[in-house]
Parts: sequence; structure tokens; C-alpha cells
Amino acid sequence: MVLKIIAARKEIGWRLTDLAAHCQLDTATTYRIVACLVADRLVQQRSSDRRYVPGPLLWELSLALPAYTSFVSALRPELVRIARRLSGISFLYLRSGAESVCVERAGSARVQPMTMVGTRRPMAESTAGIAMMLRLPLEEQQELIAFARNQKHRTTEYRASAYRTILQRSRRYGFGVNRGDTAPGLNGVNVPVMDGKNRPFASIGLMGPAAMFAGERLAKLATALHEDAERISREYSALIHDLDSHER
Repeated sequence: MVLKIIAARKEIGWRLTDLAAHCQLDTATTYRIVACLVADRLVQQRSSDRRYVPGPLLWELSLALPAYTSFVSALRPELVRIARRLSGISFLYLRSGAESVCVERAGSARVQPMTMVGTRRPMAESTAGIAMMLRLPLEEQQELIAFARNQKHRTTEYRASAYRTILQRSRRYGFGVNRGDTAPGLNGVNVPVMDGKNRPFASIGLMGPAAMFAGERLAKLATALHEDAERISREYSALIHDLDSHER
């Protein structure tokens, strides 16, 4: 848990006391855990401000999973095309157990989202994760909702309430829809990418100013993203199959 939280805040880093409070652990326990992670180079303490940030061993270990690197590299040009064609910021998320993680983004917009590469959230508290959830059996959806609710280090109640609103709206539309619920003036739409077993393993999405998603434009954006997602499932089936060989 400590390692995932440190990795999710790679730019800002963590002071020990803040990290302990976020993890709901006492400072001494947190220090012992972090000291072990630092000794193994999974975490490092930045010299400029003494904050804890991800360590180089994380990248070295990732080399053991080349299928993920190949998939993200192959999808990067796709995201650039989506961002240019639809005039927003495009995102690629992967499912990671009961969580979703942003693995790539492209494009720009006047209002910048807080989501960066490496951002990790429970699936039920991410528009991208909700887009994947909607294609799962109801029982599995309920398990993912319970997981988000029971996290020690969960988001604030304000954001949790916002994602409940997003989930309710997304159920009506059939895909992930964020209407400025988490960042005023910034809307988003996400659709799932299915694997060879017709299960959602990823999602692609677009974020931008609210005016982009007004009226009939929302449906047109969603249709365009669904077409892209279906094409990605077909054209990159070999890479997706390689990902299926690893448990997500």
C-alpha cells in the first residue's frame, strides 16, 4: 500500500508524516516500511526536499514485462490522433485488479486535468474505471464499489460523492461521463477497450472544456471513441493477447 501511494504521487513526493497520515499508520511503522523500500531502491529520498519518491528499481523490474511497454508504445500514436481529431486530451487506462491506472495521455486543453501518467484510483472512483465497470457483471461491479468504499486511503468524501454521481449518470449513458463533477469546467467521456474474451481490460477517453461536450456533441464524441476502441481491439489483438498472459 505504501509503495503504491508513493508511486501515485511521483512528482510531489511525500513527507514522512503526511505519508503516515494518508496511510493511517503511525509514523514509526511508516518509517520502518519506507526504510526497507529505500534500502531496496524501490523508493528514494529526494535530496532537494527530503521527500520520498519512486525509486529506480521500479523501472528495472518493469523490464520483465515487455508486453505492457509494447502495448503502450503502440497505442501512443493512436492517442495523439484522437486528441488532434477530437480537440482534447486523450487518455489510455489499464485495469489493475480493482483499480484503474493511467498509462498514457496526449494532447492539451485550456483547462488541465489533474490526471497524469501513473495516476491510480479505485475503478469505482475513476471515470475511466467506471467505463470498464459497466461492461462487467453486476455482482462484480458491486465488489468494485465495495473495494473503493473500504479503502483506508480513499479519496475525500466530496470526490467520493462526485464519483457516485458519475456512476449514476454513466449507467444511463452506457459509458463513462464526467460533467465537471471532479474539476469545474472540465468534462470527460470514457469508453472500454475489450480483450479477446470480451472483457474490459482498458479504456480510452477524452477530456476538455465543458463546451466540447454540450448537446449532441457528447453522443458524437462517444461514438467516435467507441469506433476507435473497437478498432484497437481488432488491430492490436496480438498485443492484447500478450497482456492476457499476465494476471491483471
